[in-house]
Amino acid sequence: MKPVDFHPDAAEEARETAAHYEGIRAGLGADFRAELDAALARIANNPLIYAAESRAIRVCPLHNFPYSVFYENLADRVWVAAIGQHRRRPGYWRRRRPS
Repeated sequence: MKPVDFHPDAAEEARETAAHYEGIRAGLGADFRAELDAALARIANNPLIYAAESRAIRVCPLHNFPYSVFYENLADRVWVAAIGQHRRRPGYWRRRRPS
């Protein structure tokens, strides 16, 4: 299992999205976070499970929320570039680079 590292903007997207859903209904933010954590666990266990979208970036769609995890499988870790909403402009995160 590889460690998962977030780009700062991706971490903020996850926090903001969970807060948004919590504002809609109590507990919905926790549901989003649980689904995100499950997706991250799948990715950490098998980083090559999802198809590459562009170059080395792979995409893991969430099941019950209109979001995907955009990530790169690096030698020492999985780097999350974005937690992207499906309606957001495609590729908005492409300039982000692992640190």
